[in-house]
Amino acid sequence: MKGLQIFGEYVFEFIVITLLLALSAFLIIPFVPMTVGVVGYFRQDINTRRFKDIFTTVGANWKVLIIYTLFQIIIVAFPVLNIYFFTAHPEKMNYFVLAVSCIALAVGAMYLVTAPVVIVNMKVTFRQLIYNGIMLLFGGPWRSLLSLACVGGIIALILFYPYVLPLTLYAAPYLISALMTENFYHLKAKATGVSVFELKRKLKEDDYLDDNGKINRTETENPEENNEEN
Repeated sequence: MKGLQIFGEYVFEFIVITLLLALSAFLIIPFVPMTVGVVGYFRQDINTRRFKDIFTTVGANWKVLIIYTLFQIIIVAFPVLNIYFFTAHPEKMNYFVLAVSCIALAVGAMYLVTAPVVIVNMKVTFRQLIYNGIMLLFGGPWRSLLSLACVGGIIALILFYPYVLPLTLYAAPYLISALMTENFYHLKAKATGVSVFELKRKLKEDDYLDDNGKINRTETENPEENNEEN
């Protein structure tokens, strides 16, 4: 019965996350903040995370999210529309515009991979976000390549098979969040002069456990304070 209950919780989580991201993607503008919120949700321990964490993360980082959202709309949405238009109307092909669109799309894809993890784990300005987003890629080249390939696959689905996209709205953010968070730990461990294992153990030891042996959420109720400490 316990296994069935856990399975049911995963199914419910899958449905809720998929619906939230699908609705935000349909509305376009909320999609970027929602993506960051979902990464903040996945950052929490699986036994303690709540859907409230999504909106708490967005609320705690709203200032940088406004600029980051505008940045992503310009650098991702317009290139996608250009590429889609040229694909549908090859007789109107403009190779210069197509090349610029592809370059802009590649840059946007990189920040779709790195920026949410930076925002969730650090208190940054937009300028710092741009710099740290690039640096995060060097925390693990193979993990970065896999994350970029994942975003590239999603962009390809948007262009050619958009009806399949909803099936990826849970798995893609979960995978990218896990990979890039691991990159973040590697960079932080290198900067602090400890091993990744020791860093993760220290983070676990810092969790305050209540009388039932569960993580006390009081330390994570105010992500803005935690981000300032990071």
